[in-house]
Amino acid sequence: MTPYRAVIGLAGHVDHGKTLLIKALTGITTARAHEQAIGMTQDLGFAHFDDGQGNTIGVIDVPGHERYIRNMVAGLWSLDLVLLVIAADEGWMPMTGDHLRLLKAMGVPRLLVCINKCDLVSPDELELLEESLLERVMDESGMVPDIVSVSAKTGANMAALHTAIICQLADLPASQTTREQGAPRRSREEAPPRLYVDRVFTANGTGTVLTGTLQQGSLKVGDKLRLYPAGREVQVRSLQAYHQSVDEIGAVCRVAVGLKKVPHKEVARGHCLTSAAGQCEAATHLIVRLNAERLSSKTLRPSLHNKEVEVALGSWHGRARFVPIKDTRLARLIFASPIPCFFGQPLAIIRHGSSELLHGARIVWCGDIHPARRKALHALLGELPEELEHYNPATLQLGLNGYVLASRFDQQPEQVTPLGEWLLENHWLAQSRDQLLATLASEPLSAAELATRFGIALPVTQALLQQLKSEQLIRLHHDKWQPGSGESEDDLGEEAQLVLKVVRDQGKEGYEPGKLGPGGVALDPFITRKLPAALQQGLLQKGALQKQLRNLARLKYLVQLDGPIYYDAALYNQMVAAVLAGQQVGDLIDMASLKEITGLSRKYAIPFCLRMEMDGWVRREENERRVLRLPQTQDEMEPA
Repeated sequence: MTPYRAVIGLAGHVDHGKTLLIKALTGITTARAHEQAIGMTQDLGFAHFDDGQGNTIGVIDVPGHERYIRNMVAGLWSLDLVLLVIAADEGWMPMTGDHLRLLKAMGVPRLLVCINKCDLVSPDELELLEESLLERVMDESGMVPDIVSVSAKTGANMAALHTAIICQLADLPASQTTREQGAPRRSREEAPPRLYVDRVFTANGTGTVLTGTLQQGSLKVGDKLRLYPAGREVQVRSLQAYHQSVDEIGAVCRVAVGLKKVPHKEVARGHCLTSAAGQCEAATHLIVRLNAERLSSKTLRPSLHNKEVEVALGSWHGRARFVPIKDTRLARLIFASPIPCFFGQPLAIIRHGSSELLHGARIVWCGDIHPARRKALHALLGELPEELEHYNPATLQLGLNGYVLASRFDQQPEQVTPLGEWLLENHWLAQSRDQLLATLASEPLSAAELATRFGIALPVTQALLQQLKSEQLIRLHHDKWQPGSGESEDDLGEEAQLVLKVVRDQGKEGYEPGKLGPGGVALDPFITRKLPAALQQGLLQKGALQKQLRNLARLKYLVQLDGPIYYDAALYNQMVAAVLAGQQVGDLIDMASLKEITGLSRKYAIPFCLRMEMDGWVRREENERRVLRLPQTQDEMEPA
């Protein structure tokens, strides 16, 4: 037999013998001392056994009493098989049906009906019970289960139960695969790790330890992972699987994970351990698609709209507001704080304060969305295939936004254009280019301003602007994009851009190399301090600062006054325009007026006037300046 790992669970009505059945199957008592004292399982219990072929099968005992239904659901999310335990002397009970509906809602793939306490009824009664239970389970779940009758107390037929479990799990090596859209199948161990926490405790010498079922992927000591919903980076300090210390373990398996330097109070049941590539979302808003079999006017009646319900997904359980979306199978769930979740994940919606399952559902959208875009999103969600296992949610992002990271696809979809690390839908790309060009023709804007105006992610906006610039349709000037070709500020090197920023930040104080700036800070070290070590070395050892200033002046980003004092060219031109505003050729301007108009002190006003003389705007006549020419157009005042 091909090796595999599996985790199974036992569910069913209280007092139907689940805990004793696990003891007979594995030799392990899962009930804690206080649970044994009261004769009732209250929280999850854990055991394991060997299948005889070298494979270890984990076993989870879930509570049967409706009071502990939330704990019960926490044990269902990752199971490969559930044994629905029914006592022969009591038969079908209310919690039997509740458990069956919950395990169906949580997506448990295999079901085995185990009739326990068969020693308490006659063979004829047992045969009738088997027939009625088979029909009942098929009606409730649509599944056709195998049925095995045993007595955990006497050990009768336990070997048959063991064999039935092994037969049910025989197809696991083939079925334990995942596949993203367009990609070849891969084993669960090759997928990013995913483990929902069901217990947390502190161990001497280890620190914080969390336990859960590793549903997919693998873990090894030293791995750096992420713990959601906080999204914090954590490192694996130690691993145990079925009480054995290991250096590495793969899915599907019960695991205890020791974490380095993570306080016990920062981890709780329902948190999720995965990798950065695991595509886990920490969301306060979800859109779910309700399972069709439980849709009815009763469960969707108006009284449920915007009402509080209880939600179970993974090992997490809590409250949410339930908002059905009209004329669809969709509903919004709104939580008070972020929860870790995944696209396509099954969840159960339970009536608040009871054990009644309102809906089983699948997550089809993680996160909130602007009301103006909801209609478009709902339309896309309405076109999703019924089976979500192999659907790539990046297709939704592409359809809604018009762009998506190329890394989200193993094979490039049709009707898209690659641009850097992005894929852009062709129609959206053409439309967005036209919008950007039309907007910039009327008003120069920065990349951030354009991203905000059009609701496009800033990295995508920047990629689009670079594409337009490469076609010589736009250029960057004074941190704003505008139509036209020519010098573009973003073509400057990192050193030059930093020097230019420092000069601009000085404003009318100007920048004097080697002099002190505002607050007595030496500006040359100020510049170099902000550069990486390699660039610092370039500025300091090669005298590149003066070279950068001269080059920026040559490119007309800066204007050099006597001193030397460097001004931003746009600021210089604005002051020249202000001085000449309302003047005629031949008019005289005195220094007092010039200082008042420009706001410059005498220290800077005289070098400014000398520069105006050098540029041919004015001629000095004693203490006044005569206007020689006026700008003909606004373009004449813009640096090239």
